[in-house]
Amino acid sequence: MADQKQPNSSVAAAENLLQELKQRAEAAHKNNDVFTLNLMTELIRVTSPIVTKAVNRYHREERARINEMARNLRSQSREQKPSKNEV
Repeated sequence: MADQKQPNSSVAAAENLLQELKQRAEAAHKNNDVFTLNLMTELIRVTSPIVTKAVNRYHREERARINEMARNLRSQSREQKPSKNEV
């Protein structure tokens, strides 16, 4: 159970980093700080696809884990169900 929380907190940390960069860009815009705004724009341009890819991977892995749990449960259910000949 603890292993499942680690990736989720990592995903949240990555999303928070991207959000922080966007907030800094907004602040630089309000302060007419061209240098910082250009820097934040470049960082967002590089960081955004990386974060998006990581978040999507996390969600795919979660779906795969849930699908595997469902397959295992169905398999167990079939094994426990008495056959028609036994009834």
